[in-house]
Amino acid sequence: MSANYENELIALRTGKKPPERSGECWTKDELEQLKLLYYSGAGFSSVALKLKRTEVAVFQQASKIGILSQQCKPRNRVPKQQSHTACLCPDCTMSDCPNCGKEGPYAGEL
Repeated sequence: MSANYENELIALRTGKKPPERSGECWTKDELEQLKLLYYSGAGFSSVALKLKRTEVAVFQQASKIGILSQQCKPRNRVPKQQSHTACLCPDCTMSDCPNCGKEGPYAGEL
């Protein structure tokens, strides 16, 4: 890495030198250039410097146009089924207790 590259990257990240194209709409040519640079193995930092954008903007556009692979598969979560096998009564042995699953009907012994 050259010292000039590092200095430009530090200036970009600290905000000392804002990117020239920051806040502007992306053109089709820029998106094509992003794809070419990404597939050629360039990192987001170097792409950001070449396209005069922020690293975050480059990452967002790469995600938006679908060139980033998903890191993991989305989960198909199934909610837990509540079991009514255990009663909350302290000494209950009934299988069809009217207090099953309720807290508080039993106040204890005085």
